[in-house]
Amino acid sequence: MVAVDEGEFVLLNDLPVEDATLDLPGTSMVAGELANLIYGSRGSTPFVLAVDGRWGTGKSTLMRQLSEILARRPDVETVWFNAWTASGVSALTGMLKLVLGRLDRNVVRRAFRRLRDNEVLGGSLRIGAGVAASFFRLDRALDQLWAQMSVDARAREQARDLLATALGSWIDEQTGQPRHTIVVFVDDLDRCGEATAIEICEAIKLYLDLPGIAFVLGCDLAVLSRISLPAAESGGHVREYLEKIVQVNYQIPVAAEATVTTMIRGYAQRSRTAHLLTEPLVALIGRQCAGNPRRVKRLINSFVAEYQLDPRWREFGADGLLKSVLLQHLYPDLYREILTTGGDVLGGLLAYRAARDWLLTHGRVPTGEDLQAGRQLLVAYGISQPSAQDPADVWERAVGQFEGRVPEAWRLLAGNEDCRMLVRDLGPEPERLRLQHRLRRRPLSTAPTPVEPPAADEARYEGLRLLWIDASPAGNEPMIDGLTARGAQVRTSTDTRQALEILPLFQPNAVISDISRGGEERAGFEGLRVLRQAGYAGPALFFTSRVDDDRRRLAAAVDAAITASAGRVGEWAQAQAAVAAQPGPVDDRARGRK
Repeated sequence: MVAVDEGEFVLLNDLPVEDATLDLPGTSMVAGELANLIYGSRGSTPFVLAVDGRWGTGKSTLMRQLSEILARRPDVETVWFNAWTASGVSALTGMLKLVLGRLDRNVVRRAFRRLRDNEVLGGSLRIGAGVAASFFRLDRALDQLWAQMSVDARAREQARDLLATALGSWIDEQTGQPRHTIVVFVDDLDRCGEATAIEICEAIKLYLDLPGIAFVLGCDLAVLSRISLPAAESGGHVREYLEKIVQVNYQIPVAAEATVTTMIRGYAQRSRTAHLLTEPLVALIGRQCAGNPRRVKRLINSFVAEYQLDPRWREFGADGLLKSVLLQHLYPDLYREILTTGGDVLGGLLAYRAARDWLLTHGRVPTGEDLQAGRQLLVAYGISQPSAQDPADVWERAVGQFEGRVPEAWRLLAGNEDCRMLVRDLGPEPERLRLQHRLRRRPLSTAPTPVEPPAADEARYEGLRLLWIDASPAGNEPMIDGLTARGAQVRTSTDTRQALEILPLFQPNAVISDISRGGEERAGFEGLRVLRQAGYAGPALFFTSRVDDDRRRLAAAVDAAITASAGRVGEWAQAQAAVAAQPGPVDDRARGRK
């Protein structure tokens, strides 16, 4: 391999891949088979094929390749409908315009005249005899039709009649089948607002259910099946509605390990990071990102951007930065623990695993450096170490005490071998400490918060007014960004004094707080007690790096929950948002905080 200067890393784009030679996720073969299916079934139009998959799994790439293949087939026209820009009736008019735009102008003009002569088109849409030679008048009449469709149901029926009449010219009189096919691609349907998604489905079902038209929908059907239909009382009704629209569903499968490995290595080559992504790291990324192409690209891009934005990483080393980004993206609880806790947090995870295994096996695990550090950790947390002569319940009681005192991030990751491998790969204690000290002084600025609008199946937080109190807010920014992107209002303060100033102006209905501030181990508990005295009666959560029995007791004394998990914070916030959305007096909702 040609040596690459570390300053030449480049970002990866997130555009769908149309060129099969650049198709790292390996969807070109599937696109070819689906193209054969659609082309061979064109005599069975109308029909709808759904490309079903979660965010980032390659739906758009597959659809772009499918469109490119079909466009080369004879008697096939392909069009793309941008669902993002449509709203309300504009979804219907936009789709009708796209389809009519693919038809021969003479065909549309003759269809318009036929409907006029049969008095199907009424009112201002009835055009004069001169239309036979005037495309300008036809355009003007069509513009009138589109304008009336937003307010006139009859105009929508007239538009369908016009399209059906025009498409009728494609029908072979002998076989009764269309000689041409228009394939309409609608991507990201599940990411639209509910009203737009329903309007598009209604357009497909009621107005464009015509011979000669096929639809390819890109969506997550599991998300789409949860939209609110006017007459639906259950999820079953929604599924039945979708089954009437979608005739065949291709679900993007989980990629094979070899495909994922090839994809990651290909992205590494393009971004010029291949010399950093060792074989074990490639395997780790593939497993922890579940083969999702977008997650892999975002991880690599975060590394590239961080390296370019902060020149001091060039002095520290690209390898250490890459592993820091992996910690931030794949193990956010552990990354936050590093930012908010002193010492060797990563080494502590290894020691905790060794001590835990030693206790669980009643002292029968092999000895080693980690075990020695683990037994020292037991002493540090005040856990009496059982002896070989002690009965099983003594060992089990020690395990329970130990689990209740160590950081929750350690407990959650104790069995994660990928995380353990990554931590070991950071080197011995001096190198680990140097990296962690660097992150505490200057946390990573490229947080893995999604840039695009949240998917319909992601948690929503409208109505949540959250006051977040933390002396070191940097580690919370990704979570705060995620909450605000999903509709929450969040105000932050670094101490109780600022929180008291915000309280009457913002009137929060939820509070999250740290515990230790400025050397005071219980500042958060006292701060919440002050807020309660000032009139705040709503739910509260302490988000901290360490949860033990003493802290649980102190949190309960001020009527608050406590956690060390970022995931639990999201669940708690979602629950409070749901309470806030319930009708009824604010005080009653606040009292239901638990």
